[in-house]
Amino acid sequence: MRALFYLFVLVLITYPAQAKSPDQVKSAFLFQIAKFVEFTHDDTARPVSFCFYSLNSGPGAFMKDRDELQINNKPINVILVKKTQQISELSQLCDITYIDETLENDILPLWTDTISLDTLTIGESISFLENGGIASLVQEGNKIRLYINKQHVLQQNFKVQSRLLAMAKFYPN
Repeated sequence: MRALFYLFVLVLITYPAQAKSPDQVKSAFLFQIAKFVEFTHDDTARPVSFCFYSLNSGPGAFMKDRDELQINNKPINVILVKKTQQISELSQLCDITYIDETLENDILPLWTDTISLDTLTIGESISFLENGGIASLVQEGNKIRLYINKQHVLQQNFKVQSRLLAMAKFYPN
């Protein structure tokens, strides 16, 4: 419960108090989630890379021009990817790949068998988790909740800190 409180405070500090759109809240969640994931890079100075299929709408639109943001003293890098890019290329570019609900059915079936174990995939629905995604930001009424597929996250090369796991809901239960 304490971890949830700290995560909430960090989200409030990062973004000024105003009514936020769901996409703004999701971008704040993505930023905060990255703080609680330890990626296994050979290059420790490498920026934390967020990949999005759109930078004109969704969470990517809010993160693309935030050059001042850092995660654990590393800059962030926001990358626009295309549906046609090879999975191996994306695996080398992306620490976190966000797939919005409109693209989940098109992209996820291609990723599940070939995705790098170093890439955190985050979607927007429970079906994303059912089909091989690792985490999902699900809108429930006026709230956005973080769900994690615990079976899949345990198979990855990156480490998710217990503070993040403590505030997430797990799927399947």
